[in-house]
Amino acid sequence: RLDSPAVTESFKLRLTRFYHLVSALYDPQRGYGADYFIAASDSVQDGLFVPLYLKIVLPLTQQLARPLHRKYAAISLTKTLTHSEKFAVRYVKGWGLTCQTLINLLDSAPLPVVDDTLIIEQDVDDLSFGVGFTPLNTCKPQPKDMWPEIIDIKAWVGNFYKEADRAHQGKLMKWAS
Repeated sequence: RLDSPAVTESFKLRLTRFYHLVSALYDPQRGYGADYFIAASDSVQDGLFVPLYLKIVLPLTQQLARPLHRKYAAISLTKTLTHSEKFAVRYVKGWGLTCQTLINLLDSAPLPVVDDTLIIEQDVDDLSFGVGFTPLNTCKPQPKDMWPEIIDIKAWVGNFYKEADRAHQGKLMKWAS
């Protein structure tokens, strides 16, 4: 159940980022994209995709705070709108909501993240040097941009949509109406 206390905000944000990564990696030969995610989630339970998408992915997309995550979400939503005929035909209401989410994502700043993690107070003596392993935050690998050629995401979305509409002989305009 999606409203269960076991489903934390952290899990929901990770699921949202995972959806956007899979969807942004659209490739019919390798099987990625929105259609792949729909088929995989519906194979777990018939109709599971709809509540996942409507109650988790779309609402939490606006909460993505890191620029790279927001970029992936914009790419994902654009590819979902342009390359997923199953999505457009089967989820007509979702197509409009996805379009609105993409517009909001491109126009506004991220919403504040609601963090439900428990912060445990630590004693200063417990945080001192010891025989245990202490990870160094400065040694973390930097995130890698999978689409470094996309610099202006708004211009990319517009151009990608126009090219996809031409490639689909105007189907996208019909889906939008």
